[in-house]
Amino acid sequence: MPKLKDDNKVKAIHDAAMKLVIKTGFVGLRMADVAKEAGIATGTLYIYYKSKEALINDVFLETKKEVATNLLNPKHQSETFYISFKNMWISYFKFCFENPEKMLFCEQFLYSGYIPKELIDEIELMFEPLHQTLRDAQANGLIKQIEVDILIAQMHGAIHEIVKVLMKQNKQIGPTQLQRCFDMAWDGIKQ
Repeated sequence: MPKLKDDNKVKAIHDAAMKLVIKTGFVGLRMADVAKEAGIATGTLYIYYKSKEALINDVFLETKKEVATNLLNPKHQSETFYISFKNMWISYFKFCFENPEKMLFCEQFLYSGYIPKELIDEIELMFEPLHQTLRDAQANGLIKQIEVDILIAQMHGAIHEIVKVLMKQNKQIGPTQLQRCFDMAWDGIKQ
């Protein structure tokens, strides 16, 4: 019977991999460094992941699952698209603000050229409910008629850059400022 994976070790490995990828990039990432940062033996790391690529793909997939679960939470749904969209936008903003390393890792990996097509397809399937919600809002004349991928890129970009500014300045964001940030996003997509 194969050894069961320890969730605490998996979390430590994921955290270490994210930290090191942000610091050194994918090319500079070494499994021995991940093991050291995670506080485990290199051999133990290879029990969990057969290669650097397998590790990075898993970290990305698990992080995107966390984002999808957070973003597509049924509690965000409302009678109006505006309120549902606002709930999702603020939820994603807070996720990025509270987990900047996850945001930076995903951003770096997504545009790295290292991500396999199968993984991209799996992620897109995960976020299909969001894409459909945006297409429905377009069909109802609520938001601009532009490719959904571009709408999402516009929203991601704004949130990511605002979070980076706040991180750089070591600032928090209050409810009024958060509302203004959302208003800018809404003004950018509303019809």
